[in-house]
Amino acid sequence: MRTRPPTSSRQGALLGSLLWAVAGLLVTAPATTAQPAPPDRIVVRLDSGWRPASRTFADTRVFVANLEQGRFEVDYALKGGGVVDGGVSFLLWRNLGIGLDVSNFRTIHGAQINSKLPHPFFFDLPRTTTGGAGGLERQELGIHIRALWVSQIADWLVVSVSGGPSIISATQDLVSAVHHTEVGFPFSEVVFSGHTLNSQSDTTTGFNAGIDIDSFFLHQVPFLRNFEVMKHIGVGLLLRYVQGVVVLRVENDPIPVDLGGLQVTSGLRFRF
Repeated sequence: MRTRPPTSSRQGALLGSLLWAVAGLLVTAPATTAQPAPPDRIVVRLDSGWRPASRTFADTRVFVANLEQGRFEVDYALKGGGVVDGGVSFLLWRNLGIGLDVSNFRTIHGAQINSKLPHPFFFDLPRTTTGGAGGLERQELGIHIRALWVSQIADWLVVSVSGGPSIISATQDLVSAVHHTEVGFPFSEVVFSGHTLNSQSDTTTGFNAGIDIDSFFLHQVPFLRNFEVMKHIGVGLLLRYVQGVVVLRVENDPIPVDLGGLQVTSGLRFRF
C-alpha cells in the first residue's frame, strides 16, 4: 500500500503571509498602547460561513486476483464546505484575553479510481479501468483554544488577533475495495462496476490563527436605538486558519489526511 501525502491546492503563499502577520501582531501587541481595551469583559460569538479550501490526497491499495497482484489508486478531491462556529472569549488583563471555540465543517466530495486487474490466463497482462466514487463525506469537529489581543478601534468597532492549539476530530469516507465485471472471452476487457466504502475517524492536535472584526452599531439604527439591549448585540466577521494532519487506516494501513484550511464566518456577537 502506498499513499501520496495530502496537499492543499490553494492559498500557500497567502496563508503563510497571513499567519506570519498574525504572529507578528501577537508578539508586538503588548508593546502597543495606542488602542485601548474594550470595557466589556465577555463576548459570545455565534457564526456560520464557508471554508473555500480545496484539498487532495491519494491512496494506493494492492490485492490478489487470478494468482497475480493487482492494484487500484484512489485520488480524493475535496471542495469547500459549510462551517458552523461559535465560542466565548474573556478579557483577562488589559488587552489580553483567552477564548474557547467549537467549529464543525462538513463537505460531500468525490474521488477518481484507477485500477489494474490481472488477466485470468496470462501473466503480466493487466487490464485497466477508470471509475468514480461520489457522495463521500468529510466532517471535522474542532475545539480551538485562543490567546487574544483585543483592541477597541472605535466605540462601535473591536478588532482582535488570536492563535493557539486546536483539537480536531475527523471522519472520512474511504474506498476500501473496487468491483469489476468481466466482459467475456477473450477477457481482454473489464468494466468498473462499483466500490466499497469504509468510514474512518480519528482525533489529532493542530493549531489555529485568526482575525476577528466585531461591529456594535445596531443601537445607532433609528428603529433600534430605543432598545437598551441593542448596545450589547453586534455583528462580526472572523477569518481563521486551522491546520492539522490525522492518520486514518484501512485494513491497518495508514493514510495521512490533511485537515483544516482557511474559513470565513460571520454572525452575531453578544458582549457583557
